[in-house]
Amino acid sequence: MLQAAGSLTAIALLVAVGVVMARRGLLGDRAVDGLKALITRLTLPLLLFRAFLQLAPDGRNAVLALAVFAACAVMGVIGAGLSRALRLPRPETRLLFQGFEAGMLGYALFVALHGDERLAAFAALDMGQVVFVFTALLVQMSVLEQRQASGSAISFPWRDIARSAVLWAIAAGLTLSLAAPGPAATLSGPDGFAAPVFDTIGGLTTPLVCLVIGASLAGGVPRDPAIVTVVAARTLVGLGLGLVFGLLVVPALGFDAWHTKAAVMLFVLPAPFVIPVYHRRQAAFVGSVLTLSTAVSIALIAALAVLGVA
Repeated sequence: MLQAAGSLTAIALLVAVGVVMARRGLLGDRAVDGLKALITRLTLPLLLFRAFLQLAPDGRNAVLALAVFAACAVMGVIGAGLSRALRLPRPETRLLFQGFEAGMLGYALFVALHGDERLAAFAALDMGQVVFVFTALLVQMSVLEQRQASGSAISFPWRDIARSAVLWAIAAGLTLSLAAPGPAATLSGPDGFAAPVFDTIGGLTTPLVCLVIGASLAGGVPRDPAIVTVVAARTLVGLGLGLVFGLLVVPALGFDAWHTKAAVMLFVLPAPFVIPVYHRRQAAFVGSVLTLSTAVSIALIAALAVLGVA
């Protein structure tokens, strides 16, 4: 309890510092873009590489990944239904109900609360949604862009995927853990040459992400009814599915309590921050939903962590 409280205090302080720096002009758009590039190209890939090195190469993880993949699809169907029933922006609501921002937010929060040594549990839950986001979700956004491009074809963003350091880190960690579990365990362990590299560079991910989030919240929290409705509905649906996964699916597959915490945390995270990169319609609405959802997710995860659920 005390450790969780201390970690949450550190996160809150760093987010607050990001807000103050942004409002004083010390953390402008270019600086934030630079921090994001540092996170996605260096610190986060190292963190993910180590996490997936620790992932046990067994069939349970494959089943869990398939279940998470299916849950992302179910959330998309729910989002589509709610957008029609409540007259929310379409197709943005459907897109914003699919996937989770595990990379820029989930891993940072999980490490801050539970440490690097438990990170493989979160990686196991994240694997299915990573595949979903970079296949099913990107296909949907590519099709939408193509329909709106006045007949000019827009190809699937294979080049962007191939250049993603995050995806390369995940693939490399998984490959090594499957092909050479012994060396993978040695490389990801607390001793040896690699440990200080992972700890020092990968450890920067959490504080840098907190500063970026603080900068994104510097403009205040949006209050548009449609934005609040989407965020509230997605949060409730995600929390419900997260509890189902954490209390039923994870134990049924024989995973431990750390996977339960990871499941609950994953499902209350905001939608992937990659959405506005490939879907440029209603940019203000999408950006506001992501901003408010990020703030709500951090607050909810903090409460769940204090209760010992996440």
